[in-house]
Amino acid sequence: MKRREFIKRSAVTLAALGAASLTGCAGSGDSTTGGKLVKVAMCVADTTPAAQALKEVFIPQVEKETEGRYSIQLYPSNVLGGEKVVYDYTKTGIVEMCVVGTGMWSETPKMSSPDFPFMFRDVEHASRCYQGELGDYLKEEVESTQPLQLLCWMPNGVRAFSSNRKLTSMGDFKGQKLRMPNNPIHVRLAESLGANVVIMDMGEVFTALEQGVVDGQDNPLSTVRNEGWYEVQKYIYNTNHIIASLELFASNDFLAGVSEADRKVFNDAARETAEYAWTLYMESLEGDVQFMKDFGLTVTDPSAEEHEAMKQAVEPVYDYLRSQHDWIDDVLELVDSVE
Repeated sequence: MKRREFIKRSAVTLAALGAASLTGCAGSGDSTTGGKLVKVAMCVADTTPAAQALKEVFIPQVEKETEGRYSIQLYPSNVLGGEKVVYDYTKTGIVEMCVVGTGMWSETPKMSSPDFPFMFRDVEHASRCYQGELGDYLKEEVESTQPLQLLCWMPNGVRAFSSNRKLTSMGDFKGQKLRMPNNPIHVRLAESLGANVVIMDMGEVFTALEQGVVDGQDNPLSTVRNEGWYEVQKYIYNTNHIIASLELFASNDFLAGVSEADRKVFNDAARETAEYAWTLYMESLEGDVQFMKDFGLTVTDPSAEEHEAMKQAVEPVYDYLRSQHDWIDDVLELVDSVE
């Protein structure tokens, strides 16, 4: 689709949404409270750590430090469109900001890095990497190729496997039918562990699990909980094999009209928001595990030996990645360098 046509269609879509959800936006772009309305489109629910941190840190800090020059409004749960849609809206300036995962990896391949399996030692290590040299490395790539700025990295989730069939060790993957997203990294990951992959959309997963079309899937336990999949699963293998991120992006079109002093306010608030979001997420992990146990699911944490064996088993994923890109080892070295 040509850029002009895309912008035209996007504007029509948002105009339709505006009658219901953007009513605070006056003709000048100012909100009814007097500040410029800053729309933040989000691909996650407003109950997630990222959303909580934005509400409790980012919004009040920016609005206070800019003396009300900006009024920030969150639009969670894909209310303004799916992940790729709102990312494109932000690039073209239709919305000022967005919080998305790494769905842009096809146009910015280095943004597939957060999906690399068994790359991080644990959540704390992932947080330090995203908010350190790895995050800076990926930020530079995005900002040099796309018309937006990456303000901060927040947690999306630590992926674990669930199944109706016994799944308490690495050997139990063999023959399991696992739903995986349509992403070559995820598909090759499951295949390397011995599973049979079934690709399907998120909306089909509950019924597929309930009817036995697939035995299991992989996602953060918070997703298993929120989607109700725990009702049709018996086992959790808490592998923590992918620790995925969310990114807060701001449109260059929006930032062009922001003073240098106010840009610093946005950047400082984003950094503090990320730190708080990671803290909230790490505090929530134990509760998600206990929820699964209370509902009767068998939750197994792999031993250090099993974890290392799985890491070795998925090496074909990295062989594939190296065949596609020459920067894979640069990313791995950055991660390994972080204590």
